[in-house]
Amino acid sequence: MSRLLQRYSALLAALRYLAQHQLRGEYWIRLHSPKLWGQSLSDEQRSRCRHYFRGALFLGASFAAQRGWALTGREMRQFAHLAALAALFDDSAENCLHLAGDHQESVPAIAESPLALTPTRTVPDPLHTFAQQTTSGRALLFFWEKIYADLPAETNVFFEKTLLKVFELETQMASNNLVPPSVETLQMLAENKGGYSALLFRLLLQPHPSQAECRVARALGALVQASDDLFDLWHDTRQRLLTPARCWAEANRLDLAEQHFGQLWHHLAQAIHAAPAASTHARHTALALAGLLVTLTRFCLQHYRHLAQKHGTLPWHQRKAMVLDMARWDTRLRAVAFALKNGFLPE
Repeated sequence: MSRLLQRYSALLAALRYLAQHQLRGEYWIRLHSPKLWGQSLSDEQRSRCRHYFRGALFLGASFAAQRGWALTGREMRQFAHLAALAALFDDSAENCLHLAGDHQESVPAIAESPLALTPTRTVPDPLHTFAQQTTSGRALLFFWEKIYADLPAETNVFFEKTLLKVFELETQMASNNLVPPSVETLQMLAENKGGYSALLFRLLLQPHPSQAECRVARALGALVQASDDLFDLWHDTRQRLLTPARCWAEANRLDLAEQHFGQLWHHLAQAIHAAPAASTHARHTALALAGLLVTLTRFCLQHYRHLAQKHGTLPWHQRKAMVLDMARWDTRLRAVAFALKNGFLPE
């Protein structure tokens, strides 16, 4: 098989995996979300959970492509539970960030508590303490218990430690908002937060990941986080959230954002090549799935560059210009045109 044919065969398989998981996810949400996410959540919270679940399915499709089979029903349910936990946790952490910023107080250093488990408590103490201090605490604990009840025994401790790592990174980012850190520190925090978050989702799947597969999950998570920060540039600025993308954009250095994103893509490609896969075709399919995200993100960067050239700087006050709405068909067609011109599968 020629290299070009191999690449396009992998692209078609990647699109199939992505469509399969997204369609199954939509059906699953409509069928199970009222029971799954309960009546205790507000409409806004349920919408947030659905949004996170749809995003998590990209990770699920990528992991599934590399191992060679789709998410099972149990794994889909676990993904929905973890997506809801992540959505509520992120909202709570951001609220802490705004509270700290408004009152110039430090976020409670609850992440410094020791990791202590008891037979009646499956939640690390810092997370339990945090949950008790938030309005979403009962829901946070509810979803955590659902996840824990269905975890394989060999995964429990690793999952708990990874969850605590994500929590520590979130609270550190909230605390750092009081004294803006360097871009290098923001890069490290964003890469680790995205990396460990993706690893949490990988730990929900069978088989248990090897060290090489954990590196793939972390590299994929870092890439997804960087992409998310770029697409959410206008929203993050309005909400006063510090990200590397925001720092580079406000300094009119989008070239640095593109360079950093390219490095993350290169790192992920290396990790995928070094990790076990169901077959060579499965490995190329996983690469093609990540390549789709890379192409879309570069389309977003091109959009920002055009805006900067037109206005002299990014028009932060123009939401309609700044926000790329991928739900709009005209945006989708422009993205397809960009992909056709620049190649669906970035090198």
